[in-house]
Amino acid sequence: MFIRISVLILIATSCNITEPSDGNYKLTIFATNDVHGKIFPYDYIDSLPLNYSLSSAVTIIEEKRGEVGESNVILIDNGDHLQGDNSAYYYNFIDTSSTHIFSEVFSWMRYDAVVVGNHDIEAGHDVYDRLFNKEGVPYIAANIINLKRGLPYFEPYRIIKRNGLKIAVIGMTNPNIKKWLSEDLWSGMEFEEILPTLQVWVDKIIKKEKPHIVIAAIHAGLGELDAYDIENPARFVAANTNGIDIVLSAHDHKATSEKIFNGMDTVLLLSGGGRSSHISMAEISLNILKGKIAHKHIEGRVISLTGVEPHNEFVNFFKSHYNKVKVFTNTEIGKLLNTVRSRDAYAGPSSYIDMIHKLQLENTGADISFAAPLSLDITVMSKTLNFQDLFSIYPFENQLYVISMTGKEIKAYLEYSYSKWINMLNTSEGHLLMINPSGKGERGKFKNPFFNFDSAAGIKYEVDTRKDLGERINIISMADGSPFKINSEYKVAMSSYRANGGGDLLTEGSGLSKNELEKRVYKKMGDIREIMYNQIKRDGFIEAIPLYNWKFIPEKAASEQIQKDLNTLFGPSI
Repeated sequence: MFIRISVLILIATSCNITEPSDGNYKLTIFATNDVHGKIFPYDYIDSLPLNYSLSSAVTIIEEKRGEVGESNVILIDNGDHLQGDNSAYYYNFIDTSSTHIFSEVFSWMRYDAVVVGNHDIEAGHDVYDRLFNKEGVPYIAANIINLKRGLPYFEPYRIIKRNGLKIAVIGMTNPNIKKWLSEDLWSGMEFEEILPTLQVWVDKIIKKEKPHIVIAAIHAGLGELDAYDIENPARFVAANTNGIDIVLSAHDHKATSEKIFNGMDTVLLLSGGGRSSHISMAEISLNILKGKIAHKHIEGRVISLTGVEPHNEFVNFFKSHYNKVKVFTNTEIGKLLNTVRSRDAYAGPSSYIDMIHKLQLENTGADISFAAPLSLDITVMSKTLNFQDLFSIYPFENQLYVISMTGKEIKAYLEYSYSKWINMLNTSEGHLLMINPSGKGERGKFKNPFFNFDSAAGIKYEVDTRKDLGERINIISMADGSPFKINSEYKVAMSSYRANGGGDLLTEGSGLSKNELEKRVYKKMGDIREIMYNQIKRDGFIEAIPLYNWKFIPEKAASEQIQKDLNTLFGPSI
């Protein structure tokens, strides 16, 4: 496998090094993004078929290679493959002696460049350093800086040579990583903003390499055309960067193909959804005359993979990998004594969230816990749990943190959380939960990310739905009935994502700066899912009972309205 990778890199970067002859050329660019480990066309429990997976993308890619020839197809991944599925987790943290499944997948599929996404950094140095340094994954990220060397930590770009043509692919990761992840996952790194860093690299590459095509592969969401957003700037980047032909977007799991004018030329913008639901494709026609581009035309589209047959050879090659992950997934852990449903968390105290609160409080000794639903709508019945159930309950790799906060900051934090969660009761919005109305035959959607709807345990409080922003939270006491003091300091348990500023609850809500967040860290512990696993193995069970330590008021009116909103979101309760 290592030999195959090295040979492919050699082909991609050094074959046909002469200048292109005069004539017409056609290239097809394929891009995957936000695969999140979804390689296989069936689940890990009963091997039931899935609607789409990376194995379906292989079918599309191989058909095109057969049609136009291997040398006329380029394949790029735009980040976030090392998190989100049992296969990624298994090869990240369980079987660390075998070649990583994604090293083998990228080699088998013959990827020319792979961008580093924020969730790839989340896997930690041991994982991505191994894939890059030992297993030959062609990672690129020009804006991740190695602090010791002052140079990009990974390769900043790749020059892919096809039939004398040079295609430059510049990689950029999401610069918000420091805001989301614990520093031990990205130690020794700095993350530069995509702009102006991208323009600097484009200018440098055009001068040095003289490419015929320039592709900016940025692991960042679409955002707005006329407003720069650090996390989601793709449209703005396309409109405000000179010298690029194609922008590949990712991160927000949206699917689109757009053309954007940057003041000098039209730029193709592609984003291929998420979890292997789509694949982006750009088709490039070039006319070379006297060694220069006389004409260039680029068209793009996003192809849905729903219903596309998996590639049999690919599936068969990775069958043994699938079987390993399936055995791991179905390993029994212990009993869940009560059924948990994540949708209950939007209406008040729930067995789902309070199970996490209890876990965090018991394992840290903290005074207060903050937690939010991490799965939009899952139900795990009372039963013997396996690893799949733990992934459903807690799908992300988050460490358990304890930070110091004042009572005033805790109240402000909760005010901010509920300001993104609910409207005022009986407003013109027509909904108490902050949801976008459903269209005909469609479900509604939350306006804001549900994984930022933090509630608290360790205190008793009310959320007054009749009051305006900043006046809704009334903290009555600590959970044991002792006074909650606005000027006192408390130890608060939360995820590493939240403790590092994710969701803006500590920054915009509590008013803490990034530097202040680092000073407030009191304790760092292990992965929350792993802590849950160890506790269940130790005790043989886990209990999930609502704590009933907070409520929306007025109770009857709020409950009735929220139930209507939940029906809009999910359909009538069963």
